[in-house]
Amino acid sequence: MRTFACLAVPAVCLAFAFSASRARAEVYRCVLDGGHISYQQMPCDAQSQPLDLKDQPSGWSPLRPGERKLLNSYLEKDAARRRQPADRPGKPVTESTACWKKRKQLDAVRARLHRGYKLQEGDALHRKHDDYEDYLRQFCS
Repeated sequence: MRTFACLAVPAVCLAFAFSASRARAEVYRCVLDGGHISYQQMPCDAQSQPLDLKDQPSGWSPLRPGERKLLNSYLEKDAARRRQPADRPGKPVTESTACWKKRKQLDAVRARLHRGYKLQEGDALHRKHDDYEDYLRQFCS
């Protein structure tokens, strides 16, 4: 008996909530003196008929054809990308010794610039930084 009471109370509450959300008041359109239009819950006169209101569903709307086509193209590109074999991780890309040294020098200059420097060193550090970046851009990938 107790289990039935525990299940009956939520069932009644849910039924009441859903029935209350479906209920709506009747709306009447009335033309007032001077041509003004009024919408109200009470009929304007004896011949007044309630308006037929269409219930608009809330939530997500389906995709339009163009949106569906775009989504499918993205999904196909993603699937094709996943099907491609990955490069072999065991074969590292080798870099020339000169490029490796320039990258290390650039890292040292950047660290020095971030750490702080004296006023006289500033121009020389910035010049070295630009030179190293130009070298790497020109000769290294």
